[in-house]
Amino acid sequence: MNVSDLIGLPYKVHGRDESGLDCFGLIWLIAKRNGTPIKDPVYKGFDPALAKLADYVGLKKSKFDVGCVLEIEKDGRLHLGYAIDQDRMIHCTKSDGVIIENLVNYDIKGYYKFNG
Repeated sequence: MNVSDLIGLPYKVHGRDESGLDCFGLIWLIAKRNGTPIKDPVYKGFDPALAKLADYVGLKKSKFDVGCVLEIEKDGRLHLGYAIDQDRMIHCTKSDGVIIENLVNYDIKGYYKFNG
């Protein structure tokens, strides 16, 4: 999947389109583009751990593979990325917006695939 047009988009709390994204918004947008839309739990009051809301949003636990959603703990908080190849992910940070980084820089807690 081509995600190059997303690089450089700004961070925006609860952002879900090209005007700005948060980390879940990026995953939500990629799922939509992939033809496997997922639900948005942002106002549902869920525990933020992806393992606890994966079924609700439409993700299933998996092993690492290109195209999987990565659950990351960053600064004590849930963070999400999307594996674009064996070594890199695209994700959205408050400071840099949507960027591509090496996976080795992060402690990955889980891997998920889009249902569908």
